[in-house]
Amino acid sequence: MAFRLLVIFLIATLQRLHAQPAPVLPPDSMLPRIARSHLLLQAYTLRAQAYRLSAAAALAWAPPVVGAGTFMIPWSARRVYNDIALGSSIIQAEQEIPHPAQLRSRYQYLAFQANMELTAKAIALHQLHFTARQQYIRQVMALRKAATLRHQEQILSFLHQIAMARLPYRQAQPADVSTAVVQLSVVHNRILSQEALAAGCEARLSSLLPLSVPLATDSNYMPVFTPGHTDTASLALANKRIYQLEEAIQWQYLGRKLLRWEQQPGFNIGFYQFFPVSPLVPNSFNIMAGIRIPLAPWAAGYHRRKAQAIAANIVSLAQQRTALLQQTQARLTTLEHDIHIQQQRIYGITGKILPALQLALEADIARYQENRLDLTTVLRSMEAVTTMEVLLHDYRQQLYEMIITYDWLLYR
Repeated sequence: MAFRLLVIFLIATLQRLHAQPAPVLPPDSMLPRIARSHLLLQAYTLRAQAYRLSAAAALAWAPPVVGAGTFMIPWSARRVYNDIALGSSIIQAEQEIPHPAQLRSRYQYLAFQANMELTAKAIALHQLHFTARQQYIRQVMALRKAATLRHQEQILSFLHQIAMARLPYRQAQPADVSTAVVQLSVVHNRILSQEALAAGCEARLSSLLPLSVPLATDSNYMPVFTPGHTDTASLALANKRIYQLEEAIQWQYLGRKLLRWEQQPGFNIGFYQFFPVSPLVPNSFNIMAGIRIPLAPWAAGYHRRKAQAIAANIVSLAQQRTALLQQTQARLTTLEHDIHIQQQRIYGITGKILPALQLALEADIARYQENRLDLTTVLRSMEAVTTMEVLLHDYRQQLYEMIITYDWLLYR
């Protein structure tokens, strides 16, 4: 008996938990969720770590070279009249000694790639956050449109019931009843379309935000437009894509610095130990130091052409940075203008047009209930109100997406 009561209690508890609405996902929590758990960003972090390890490895010297062999061993010993001419066995050890400044330049050149990778990570994170906000807004607006259409469906159902009640008494036309049925079917299909769109946005949002439990969107979410500084100096500091080009230019300068140090002479030292074949000849050794001469005519051409290529890359990146800066500034200015126009459109609909249409619809419904107006006129009035409400949702969605695009360009 106790086991049955426990099972019943658990089933009731699960049903109650299942019936509870899903908790609301705060829009401000999306950025830390993406930064904490998205696999693409973890890949950027691992690549930056790999670049740091590669830079640390660049500080190491080249390994020594150790060898063994023979020295001046004659092909035939029958014609040798001197013990020295019998030759020797040899053991050698050589070590290249790099310039410390060249090692530091190579370390800076490779380590700077880790900083560039972290900048690319920041750009990817911002892009993912922008996509998440976009899907969030589209889901919210799709649900709002579905709610508006569902309200229209309720009114249509009410009018259809009145027409069906009047039809036996010939106070309603069969054509009006058929029109109401068609309108109900159309509205129901539009509701299903908006709900499918909301479900698709929710699925894409869930792929960006690993969620342990299902979360609902905030139906009252409205991004606030805050104008920012759109001058070129502020954009160069705020926009990460422009900063990424500046890093690329700085990396080219580090490459040119490394190239200059590679043009400096390099040194190596070698030790050679000789073991003569004849026991009458004493052991001997040899120590030699060498210098690498990169300024030789057949080697200097490489460094000269490499320097010219780096200079061309710097000019190209500088022009690309200037063009991106101008395009971003022009786009932000255009967005500010479009946002103000869209706000005026929304104000005009909410302040004048929509209230007038709603009053007209209420008056038509009241006259229809008093049997002083035909159903076709009421349906036209209701269609006008619904169309304007859906248009208002479309305008608001366009406004919200322009606001988040504005924030995306400013990297806020």
